[in-house]
Amino acid sequence: MSKQIIIEGSSGIINIRKSRQATNDSNWKEDYKIWNKINCIELNNPHLSKSINKQGKIKFKYLCENGITKTGIPKFKVDSDISNVMTTLAQKIANNNCLEYEITYEDEVEFWMIKDMLNWLLSAPKSCQKYFCRNASRQSVDEDVQLEMLRQFTGLKVEKPTNGTCTVANGDIKHKNDIKAEDKQFARSVDAYVSTLEAYGFLKQCGPIGSVTSTLQVGETISFINECKKYHDKHLDDKKFFVQVDGVAGEEHLPELKKLIGNKYEDIIIAGNSKEIIDWLNTLK
Repeated sequence: MSKQIIIEGSSGIINIRKSRQATNDSNWKEDYKIWNKINCIELNNPHLSKSINKQGKIKFKYLCENGITKTGIPKFKVDSDISNVMTTLAQKIANNNCLEYEITYEDEVEFWMIKDMLNWLLSAPKSCQKYFCRNASRQSVDEDVQLEMLRQFTGLKVEKPTNGTCTVANGDIKHKNDIKAEDKQFARSVDAYVSTLEAYGFLKQCGPIGSVTSTLQVGETISFINECKKYHDKHLDDKKFFVQVDGVAGEEHLPELKKLIGNKYEDIIIAGNSKEIIDWLNTLK
């Protein structure tokens, strides 16, 4: 697995940064091996194919040998790693190198162009090659780090609900498919669930101050808190809710979020960084 989760203390910011860096390095090691495999494929290989969907998006597929039948005929299966990386490189060419290859649209990318790119990519410095690899920021590493911190430092069973199966919306917790259309705008999916405490969590790691993600995620967090308040006002039960925010751009909004929660809900809802949420969960055990 490419994803690397490193927990070396109770600082969410530090653990997330180290996990991202380790995951990016792991991605590079895996992708570099795949690039070399692709570079060894002949241009006229019969097990290589290209398809275009109705939206004009390209997809390469490569079949690798997977044993033989009882009659001695070779069997083949799709090599998803090679196929996916080929497709990604083709998309990069279409997005960034149309002029160099004298093409206009994505569906014009051919395998020889991918091989041509790999000729110089494989000899480039590692620091440059990493820009062509999968990036940890798009692999849910941040959220996995936050969940693992809760597990390690509380000893509690912290689950990650399947996306949409547990959503807070207009005073209820339900599956996203059961939410009315008019309530979906502010509905927020639960990212963490501690069954022994009936505690529902919303996890966010915000980008640098002023970035698009820092603004968007704080807005989502405010929506989650408001929906939790609606739930408590309607049911008045013992369910708890927490907002776990790590990152400079997110943590600078914690005073605002705590003010939004107010004295009325401070025993029901909490907003804090990973260390604060860990301490809070430990007091509830």
